[in-house]
Amino acid sequence: MPDETNIEKPNELKYERSDNFISTYANNAYFESSAWDLKIVFGQLDQPVGRPPLIRQNIAITIPWSQAKLALYYLRLNVEANELQNGKILIREDLLPAEPKPPTTEQENNPLAKQMYDLIRKLREDFIRSL
Repeated sequence: MPDETNIEKPNELKYERSDNFISTYANNAYFESSAWDLKIVFGQLDQPVGRPPLIRQNIAITIPWSQAKLALYYLRLNVEANELQNGKILIREDLLPAEPKPPTTEQENNPLAKQMYDLIRKLREDFIRSL
C-alpha cells in the first residue's frame, strides 16, 4: 500500500507568513461596520501612574461580512472546545455586556429598530446564560 502522508492533495491550502507578519497582544477590540465589511481595531489597556487609563489601539483588521460570519463560527468552536478541555472561562460581572437601552418611542415605530433591540437583548441573555 502506498504511503499517503507525503501526497499533496490538490485543494489543500498551504500557509506561509509574509515578511511583514505581525503578532501582537490585545485585550480590547473595537468594532466599526459598514455595508461592505467589518473593521476590528485591537488595542491594549494602558494604566499609567498618575494619568487616567486608556486603550492604546495598535492594529486594525478589516474583513468582508462573509469572513466575519465564518470567524464567528470558528471563534465559538475554539472557545467551546477550550471550555470542554479546561472548564468555563470566567467573566467578571463588571465586564459583562451592558443591558441594551429600551427603544425610544420613535424607535418603537420602526420595525428594524425593534428587531435590533430584541436581537441584542436575546444575544446578551444567551451569553450570560452560557457563563
